[in-house]
This record gives sequence, C-alpha cells and structure tokens, in this order.
Amino acid sequence: MIESRSASFCLLIVLAASLTTVARALPDQPRIRTLTYDPARSEHVEIPPPPPGSAEGDLHAIRARIVAGDFRRALSGINGFIKRYGPDDPLYPDILVAKAECLIGRHEFDKADEVLREFLGEYSGVAATSQALRLQFEIAEVYLTGVRRKFLGIPMLSGKDRAYEILDEISAAYPQDRLAEYALKTKADQLFHAGEPALSELEYARLLRDYPQSRYHQFALRRAAEAALADFAGVDFDDAPLIEAQERYGDYRVRYPADADREGIGLLLDTIRERRAEKEFAIGRYYEKVERPTSAVFYYQAVLADWPGTVAAAKALPRLERLGVKSAAAPASTATDSSNSAGERPTE
Repeated sequence: MIESRSASFCLLIVLAASLTTVARALPDQPRIRTLTYDPARSEHVEIPPPPPGSAEGDLHAIRARIVAGDFRRALSGINGFIKRYGPDDPLYPDILVAKAECLIGRHEFDKADEVLREFLGEYSGVAATSQALRLQFEIAEVYLTGVRRKFLGIPMLSGKDRAYEILDEISAAYPQDRLAEYALKTKADQLFHAGEPALSELEYARLLRDYPQSRYHQFALRRAAEAALADFAGVDFDDAPLIEAQERYGDYRVRYPADADREGIGLLLDTIRERRAEKEFAIGRYYEKVERPTSAVFYYQAVLADWPGTVAAAKALPRLERLGVKSAAAPASTATDSSNSAGERPTE
C-alpha cells in the first residue's frame, strides 16, 4: 500500500510539472469574454473574437491587454493601431477611450483627461461615450482625493478645480446619462464636507430640481436642509439660510414622515423656530440701543405675534413694558418711525 501511495504521489508530481511546462509554452494571451443572448438556445453564448490582423482584431487584443493590466503593451498596440489605420478608421473613437483607460491605469491622469477631452469634443454621442464619461468621472474622483495635476512635469497644481469642472460637464452636457445625477451628488457631497454649506446647498437643490425622481432624492433633501442650517452664521447675519432650512426640513417631514420622526426633524424645526425668533428679537434690541424705540417696538411685537412660546418671545414682553407699551398684543404693523414707513422691516 505504501508503494502504491508513493507511486501515486510521484505521478502527481510528474503531471504538475507537465502542466507547468505546457503553461509556460503557451503564449501570453489575455482573453475577453463577450457574451450575447441566443434566444434559440435560451442562454448566453460567447461571441468568437474577431480575426487577428484586422482593425477589430487589433482592438480586441488591445482590450485584452487592458483587462490583464498590461498597460504598457496595450499602449504600444494603440500607437500601432493609430499608425496603421489612422484617425479616419471607424474604431478610432474606441481607441481613444482605450488609450485613456491605459493612461489611468498608469496613473497618468492629466494625459488621460486630455485624451477624453479630445474624444468628447469630437465624438460625443457615439457608443463609447458612456465609457468615456465613466473614465472622466474616475479622474475627477482621483483629483478630489488630493492628487495634484502636473505643471512642467511636476505635480504641483491642485486638481480639485478640474474635478469640479468635470463633474459640472457631465451633469450639464449629459443630463440623460445615469452618471449625471451622481456627478451632481458627488460635487455637493465634496463641498459639504469641505465646509462650503452654501455652495453644497445649491448643488443639492439642483439635484432635487433636475432629478425629482432621483434615487438620491431623500438623501439630497435632508442634506440640503443640513447645509442651509449650517450656512446660518448667527443672529447678526441674514436669516435666509434659516428660512431655507425650515422649508427643506418641513418638506422632508411631509415626504418621509417615518424617517423624520426617527431622525428628530421636529426638534430641528423647533430649534430653527427659536433661532428665527432670536434673530427678530436681536433686531429689536439693536433699534432700542440706537434709540429708535418705535422700530424696536415693531420688532418686539413681531416676535410675540410670529413666534409665541419661544424664549425670544418671553424676553420681548418685558422689553415692550420697559418701552411703555402696555398692550403687547397690539398689531406690529401699526408701529411707525420718523425714519421708517409703516410695516417696513428696518435693516441692520
């Protein structure tokens, strides 16, 4: 039995050695599987590769090299294709896309971007356009990670601006492409995390407006509200962001009530209400300090009328009494001032 096991083991070694020899003898032929559905057989079948020596066959071999990660040999094949067939060949747009993919694989992002610009400028609308947009999006994502663009061969320029340009081009020029709404979201997310709430809110608003049925609608609506709220700098500044945030959160609560309850949107709306009341109260305090009591009364009464039950309303009541207003419920619109027309809300 021992001899039988030894013989079997030796046979396995011989077989393994033989297979290794055969594998080394085979040429390096990366392979792409292209499938199509055959209704007669009710299954997907593999399409045979085009014959070598033709433009289709050369392109197929180049793509096989790209799939294998052999970008150097793929680029060599691309240069040979261009030299042999020229830019007038019907497959030249596909060659440009393949070249860009090779350059991205070699981390030559600036060159790849130039190739894709050439492609989209000359051949936009052909079958390979979606692939070109996907590659451009990849370049934008790389630039957003902090990879620098080259100047005189030295990586010294920020790529973020170019990344934003690419995302804008995709979303504006190709709105029907599925990548367009994701490009909008990507730019909005980047601006939000970069501490640019006002700009990010604009991008989320574009996403909501241009793609009302977007798969990102709920996320964008919530993030637009967060961005608007984050853009409010305090009671000494414009409260337009607060108003925008209030509208966004209110819309979110109507559209997604269960999620809104779970996420505490009601508390956020209460907080916004308190801040808007505080803003109104602060304006009244300003006019009181500069000795324009009628305008101060106007705003204190507005706080009581518009924001009852808030902390600011509680503070406005004694201020009115101090200014000699006994009826805190008097309509604010009746207040006049020598420097203000009735009902006009003075600026700070």
